[in-house]
Amino acid sequence: MPLIKASCPTCGDVELTLEEIRVLVCSSDGQASYNFRCPGCAVRVSKPAEKAVVDILVSAGVALSFWRMPAELEEVHAGEPISYDELMQFHYELADGSFFERLSESARKREE
Repeated sequence: MPLIKASCPTCGDVELTLEEIRVLVCSSDGQASYNFRCPGCAVRVSKPAEKAVVDILVSAGVALSFWRMPAELEEVHAGEPISYDELMQFHYELADGSFFERLSESARKREE
């Protein structure tokens, strides 16, 4: 079984089997990375990968997964960002035990 050499920031160079590495490609912008759990320290390591590296890893048999950026990143947002004071007010609203009851009541009234 082929082994692939990769680098862990803690342990340095490590050898991995094909099953221990995964290649991820973003279908939104084409950027790619590979990740693995270091066999020495068990830390999850993720590194960016050029197309040539992706091609080599995939041709060797490493699993390839595609993912997409969340659609929310494409949304147009109007208005001012929330302020610190608004965030604190929301925090206090959530801390109040009746917040969700008031929210449910408000939603019921809108449905009527």
